[in-house]
Amino acid sequence: MGLGDTVKQIYDKHKAIWWARINVREMMTRDDFIKQKDIAYLDRKHKKRSWRLHQNLAISFCTWAFNHLDDAFYFQDGSEDNGIHVPFTIGIQTPFQLQAMVSLSDNGAISMDATFDTIDVKYHLFTLIVFDAHRTKVLGAWIITSHQTCDDLVEWLTFLKTKLLRNNLKWKLSCFIVDDAQQKLQAL
Repeated sequence: MGLGDTVKQIYDKHKAIWWARINVREMMTRDDFIKQKDIAYLDRKHKKRSWRLHQNLAISFCTWAFNHLDDAFYFQDGSEDNGIHVPFTIGIQTPFQLQAMVSLSDNGAISMDATFDTIDVKYHLFTLIVFDAHRTKVLGAWIITSHQTCDDLVEWLTFLKTKLLRNNLKWKLSCFIVDDAQQKLQAL
């Protein structure tokens, strides 16, 4: 839960303390009757309450990006630059996803799917997927952005391509699959 222990580990610690108290004949309290499902319930409740790092969602994303520099391959904080509004954008890719994209999409395909307004968060979510030899989908990267224009797509797709080429100079893509959004087609 809070310190990295699983629900079972917490319950086992509780049982050990409870047995120690029983052996010295201490008086029992209502907390002694807690069950593993009670700890799991409190864990779920805590996770629902604490997934945001800040009340302002943009600040929450920024905090996450600065705490996970290895996983954020692209980041714009959504501020103003010389009077021009720069949209908030974060690209997320773990080291495993980077290796999957480099190895599986070399002379292969990348698929990009975009969602908006399907969850409470009012940001665009782009999911990049590569396919292995068995045509199983492997997540390659996510991009979360507050603004979806052709220029924005070109910027972070170019950044991602540069990152992939840094890992494999011979990397070459044979096809890029998108849904029917005209902006994405223009960006490619």
